[in-house]
Amino acid sequence: MTMTGADLVLYGGNVLTLDARSSTATAVAVAGDRVLAVGDDAAMRALAGPAARTVDLGGRTVLPGINDAHLHLAMFGLAGPPFSADLNGVTSLAALRAALAGAPPGPGGGDWLVGEGWREANIPEFDTGPAGPHSTLIDAATGGRPAILHHASRHSVLVNTAALRLAGITRDTPDPVGGVIVRDAAGEPTGHLLEAAKGLVTRHVPAHTERERLDAIVTAMRTLNSLGFTSVTDPIVWPELLRDYITLHREGRMTVRVNTLLHWDWPSPTSTSEGLATALRYAGLSTGLGDDWLRIGGCKLFADGVPTQCTAWLHDPYPEGGTGHLVTRGDDEDARYEELMRMIELVHRHRLQAQVHVTGDRAADAAVDGLARALEADPWPDARHALIHGTLLTEESYARLAEHGIGVITSSLMKSHSGASMTRAIGAGRWARAFPAGALLAAGVRVADSSDAPVTFPDWRRGVATFVGAAPGPFADVPPDLRLTREQALRLWTSDPAHFEHAERRKGSVAPGLLADLVVLEEDPMKVPDDELQDLTPVLTIAGGRVVHDVDG
Repeated sequence: MTMTGADLVLYGGNVLTLDARSSTATAVAVAGDRVLAVGDDAAMRALAGPAARTVDLGGRTVLPGINDAHLHLAMFGLAGPPFSADLNGVTSLAALRAALAGAPPGPGGGDWLVGEGWREANIPEFDTGPAGPHSTLIDAATGGRPAILHHASRHSVLVNTAALRLAGITRDTPDPVGGVIVRDAAGEPTGHLLEAAKGLVTRHVPAHTERERLDAIVTAMRTLNSLGFTSVTDPIVWPELLRDYITLHREGRMTVRVNTLLHWDWPSPTSTSEGLATALRYAGLSTGLGDDWLRIGGCKLFADGVPTQCTAWLHDPYPEGGTGHLVTRGDDEDARYEELMRMIELVHRHRLQAQVHVTGDRAADAAVDGLARALEADPWPDARHALIHGTLLTEESYARLAEHGIGVITSSLMKSHSGASMTRAIGAGRWARAFPAGALLAAGVRVADSSDAPVTFPDWRRGVATFVGAAPGPFADVPPDLRLTREQALRLWTSDPAHFEHAERRKGSVAPGLLADLVVLEEDPMKVPDDELQDLTPVLTIAGGRVVHDVDG
């Protein structure tokens, strides 16, 4: 690196480098978009160039920029006003109806009413009838506007009667492959559509304008910057969204680095091996294409759904019966299993990292089968394939994951956001041991953590608190044998996501030559009491040597 001096020097602080040696320092010097040096105050200030900015940290703590390993950036930007009704805090039918009555115009200013974030366990009235969530419960509040309300998990929607009519969904409409039209005792559709069945309605919802989409992404990036984020992996990137990211990159509007996982079939989770083969043949892409701001990370596949909708594939039945199933194409379990094997092999053969959505333990075992089979038949030592969520895992799977270098992207924030729904769906015992990060790390499995925003708000601080055993909420407790140290938990949001991006030589720690992605916290996350971890205060965020958030302006 040829530099005449540092452009920026942070000194008088506590620099937690999170490098391989867990070293600490008091100052860091930045030149251009890279860290020039890390060390003591005098040495770093001596590196300052004539026009350098120097910042006295006053004892504050510096961490590598926060990196969310699984965050739907565009969806997060479009979730809530001014683009949709925010239903995350709704706890009654009356509150739901009030939120819908005040809903903003639909995409592009159209008639459709869009809501985001409802949870069945939060709305008692959804449990009083035999059919659960039902279109008739929201018809009065939505009037003649067709309405689509996205579940917090994004694995189901509730639509009103006007939307059912517009989509032509009747008692005679068959369930699509990989989806379920929930029906009442008389066989009539209730308006609750699971998994691929969502597409029967979403295809009729107008698209947001390009300007709406781009501005929403930029706004989401600024929100993330204020929390200390400098990188994310967006795990569902379809062609139009990839073009949007390219546009923002070209216009110089990106303040968060985006690692993309490609997916061609959203909003349906169901892909086919034939469709995937065609997409990969013409895409001509592989893991690593791009630059430090926007790159192709791999491909997202879905194995199953989610426990709250009873669409996760389990070994042991749900309390009310049934075990769910794979969402891949096929008339029976064997056919769906083999289809998943084919899709994993296709992605692997095209040298795209495969990240597979699994929430049920049986689905996870199937995905490991496919990934292990692909790696053994066609070795790719640096593939870094991963399971997404890994909500429920058999203990026997830990050794297999470690043996084949398959990682897990956990979702700690769901412990406090989804506990009420999850305990009802799978029981308190199984939920208590969900996302077993501590056991995975002990077994030698690579792990990174994530928010899955907008499924949860991307508060990494709550994620750290959760895995060290200090999370709020009655359903968020992590058993002692699954807990992490604070350093382990911090690494799950910094250096470990960089590993899954094949980017540990570019970011994820504070070291000379690495990208100058930094967050300054008011407090020391290694020393504050447990109950203050979720209240850490980001005061300065730097991405590539550029200040993207500063509480002092």
